[in-house]
Amino acid sequence: RTYTMIRNPRDHVISQYFHCAESKEHYYTAKFMPSLDEWLEAWVLALDNETKAEENEKFKCYDPRNKQTSFVYSHLANDEKKDLETLDKRFEVIAPFERMDTSICVIFIQFSGRVPDECVCASEREKNRNRNSELVDHGVKHHGSSFVTTAEQDGMIAKITTEDVMLHKYTNQLFEKKLKETEEVYGI
Repeated sequence: RTYTMIRNPRDHVISQYFHCAESKEHYYTAKFMPSLDEWLEAWVLALDNETKAEENEKFKCYDPRNKQTSFVYSHLANDEKKDLETLDKRFEVIAPFERMDTSICVIFIQFSGRVPDECVCASEREKNRNRNSELVDHGVKHHGSSFVTTAEQDGMIAKITTEDVMLHKYTNQLFEKKLKETEEVYGI
């Protein structure tokens, strides 16, 4: 069994775009990147069109179409479904990235069988934390969780992440269940 974290699909797509457009690690790809709107539109057009998807390789960037779902479910047997039960069987802990402190604590506790002092009030710290002050920027100016998108951009992101949205929903459901179990077993 394994442990993983899943990002909010909107934040993940925005992060992928800016990683290619602004990151020091991908400085060589920036010249291939169109505007965010053009990039999103190109991937929407590629949803059911592999020829368009191949054309989008010109961006030298990620293919954001349900990226997390394709990774998480990449080893499914033919008879397995992309559902809550499959995820529950596959992962000891599947946790939401947005709840980083609590997620790391649950993963650590499940792995080690002990509760570090830092984890006793992790969910309270998370509520009061200024996330943006602690971002690791990877050389980018814009971040998925803080970049303000337009309604049109959100609509295009929703079209290319329908499966990731469901995966994120399942992740939150399973994490709440695992968090409650952990709190009960360890008295925290």
